[in-house]
Amino acid sequence: MATAIKSQDEYDVCVVGTGAGGGVIIDRLTAAGLKVVALERGSQLTGEDLFNRDELQCVVRDKLYSPHQLETYRRNAQSPGETGRISEIAQCVGGTFLTWAGVSWRFRPDDFRVLSTEGPLEGASLADWPMSYEEMVPFYEQAERDFGVAGGGGPRPGVPGRKVPLPPHPMRVCSQRFVDGARKLGYKPFPVPMAINSTSYGGRPRCRYRGACRGYGCPIDARSTSVSVSLPRAAATGRLELRPDAMVFELPVNEKGLVTGARYLDSGGNVHDVRARHTFVSGGSIGSPHLLLMSKSARFPQGLANGSGLVGRLLQYHVHPSAIGVFDEDVRNYTGMEYHAVFDDLYPSDSKRGFIRGGVVIESNIVSNQPIAYAAVITDALDFGSHWGAGLKERLRSFPKILAVSIIGEEMPMESNTVDLDPEVKDRFGLPVPRITKGNHPNDYAMYNWFEKKLVEVVEAAGARHFVPGRLPGVHISPDASMKGSAHIHGTVRMGTDPSKSVVDAYCRSHEVPNLWVVDSSIMPSNGGYNPTLTILANAYRVADHFVREAGRKEA
Repeated sequence: MATAIKSQDEYDVCVVGTGAGGGVIIDRLTAAGLKVVALERGSQLTGEDLFNRDELQCVVRDKLYSPHQLETYRRNAQSPGETGRISEIAQCVGGTFLTWAGVSWRFRPDDFRVLSTEGPLEGASLADWPMSYEEMVPFYEQAERDFGVAGGGGPRPGVPGRKVPLPPHPMRVCSQRFVDGARKLGYKPFPVPMAINSTSYGGRPRCRYRGACRGYGCPIDARSTSVSVSLPRAAATGRLELRPDAMVFELPVNEKGLVTGARYLDSGGNVHDVRARHTFVSGGSIGSPHLLLMSKSARFPQGLANGSGLVGRLLQYHVHPSAIGVFDEDVRNYTGMEYHAVFDDLYPSDSKRGFIRGGVVIESNIVSNQPIAYAAVITDALDFGSHWGAGLKERLRSFPKILAVSIIGEEMPMESNTVDLDPEVKDRFGLPVPRITKGNHPNDYAMYNWFEKKLVEVVEAAGARHFVPGRLPGVHISPDASMKGSAHIHGTVRMGTDPSKSVVDAYCRSHEVPNLWVVDSSIMPSNGGYNPTLTILANAYRVADHFVREAGRKEA
């Protein structure tokens, strides 16, 4: 490490991370008159970095990720480790939120009280959230307004009276086939709620339906992100200082045990100290516990705010079985957005299935909107008689004829699933990299297998001539295989009212360090069977509202 450089300014708030949660905090606190410095470990990407629609450059070669990003993975404490880029978390201004698919679900009321609803489950650490769905409603509404959620707004089971600002997006052909198949089986499909403009909204134009969203930036900002919504509003106040290429590696504490701000490395390895009265961490379920565990001191020898021993524990992804069908004709799956239609009739728990909880069944073009990715994975998913020659050509010709269906299934939290500091592998600055230890609960396997059969039924009912379970590489789980990484990552800095069983309180403030806050998916006690982003946004609005009202003007 090179020269240490101390900031001469003291800020009201330092925010580490500029994704969904961090972006809302930055926006709301600058709007309240507070002086904020935002630190982002990645670069600020613009223009050709994101908008050129080059699949090889943007997706396969991963321009969103730092070339120095490094993590390790092991299935359990006895299994051998792997080193590489394991998680699907982008490192740039806006984070993974910059290139998310746009799916914007509210959790159901029972998602906030899983333990009360289901009772204990052996081998899992179920818990209720320290707030209710009813408390979240006004903040869900604010997130839906600010980020322009379209479609999926009518009443649906468990979420009464929801009305979103924009009308649904039009269906593509394969989406309508999915809808027809679902209705034939007695389900009630509806449009996916998406934070992508179906009409002009918020000074941004409507979507042009060019087919690929996740993995790319939106050249016209029809999709809502912190880069298109939160950060521009914060910058307009004149009270935001945004520092990209700032890799925070320590949150120093003073003699009172308060965080003094943040310590980071710039791209040249120079150390910078930033001083602030309050610090918000929004590095996600990998980055946030990694930073807290690196921030050891005499007062916090096991890592900052880790008196409960739960920092880095209870890592959760989602369960993702899938099915794929092939039609005789072009069903235009490569157009539109990543998702268009969904049903959640199978979401509630049913004891007859042999597992608890559930998820949403969703039509997707994840493998069929990008030909290189399709060619790379479909060989293992479809059987046309040969992996070479005519069989391979037939697979590749099926690209525009595919209907892909999957679920977002709730995974069980287990204390054995962790993020900690790798004792051997270091990054380019000599710092320990995050080590991911991740297996699955038997409930996850039972859910995967049951839903996989249901998905095949849907694809068959939709009229596909060739239909199989997806079994996509990196997603399939069994007693012999677990997902190594995901874009849906939860847990590791659990929220709760009991300091011995959680890391932060009901407003995401550390139980032990009163001027430290964590606002991202890491605080989630459970993961629900829905994409998490809208809940991250709504919770960040809730925390910001509390902070401005109760804490922002006070010394910790």
